Amino acid sequence: MRDTAIEMAKRLLIDSIWKSANLEGLGTTFPKTEAIIANAPTTTKTEEVLFVINMKRAWQFLLDNIEYKNCIALLREYDKIVGELLFSYAGEIRTIPVQIGGTSWEPEIPQTGVIIECVNKIEQIEDIELKALKYFCYIARTQMFIDGNKRVAQLMANKVLIENNIGIFQIPIDKLEEFKGLLISFYESGEDGAIIEFMSEFCIRRIR
Repeated sequence: MRDTAIEMAKRLLIDSIWKSANLEGLGTTFPKTEAIIANAPTTTKTEEVLFVINMKRAWQFLLDNIEYKNCIALLREYDKIVGELLFSYAGEIRTIPVQIGGTSWEPEIPQTGVIIECVNKIEQIEDIELKALKYFCYIARTQMFIDGNKRVAQLMANKVLIENNIGIFQIPIDKLEEFKGLLISFYESGEDGAIIEFMSEFCIRRIR
């Protein structure tokens, strides 16, 4: 039953990675993203190359392990893959404070037990699309890793949508600034209603 969503994810892989790169402020173009994935010559920054290669590997891992249960171990593996050669302690739960650009709000130091409880709680949500978006919000705001949290959040939202044959999660380039504003508001308030409504309308590419 998952073939359609999986094929959609594969077909739009370059597009998804390109949009993820722009969310991180890298400004990578679609042609450059395509060239990096194809291992073709292109003029770009090392950071952009590593970002694209790592996201490609993370997507491959996601699709190859779509049957794997949704848990903290999976989140850690996603972060380990996306962070290879890009930042220290990739895949390790954060133990030091972090700051987020665009806001003075700082997330608490995450606790493994609390993360496990929250993941289990999200898993109980019956509405699949809501579950995917709640995963995105929780992972992004908790900042459980030193870096790569939004990447992991996108991957997890995609896994939930794909394993239930709904479609894929992407943040449209033309909605990026609006999304970032909503994300900062969510970070500061903890209220996810507005950003979930936005993502439900603009960020889920449904197969039907």
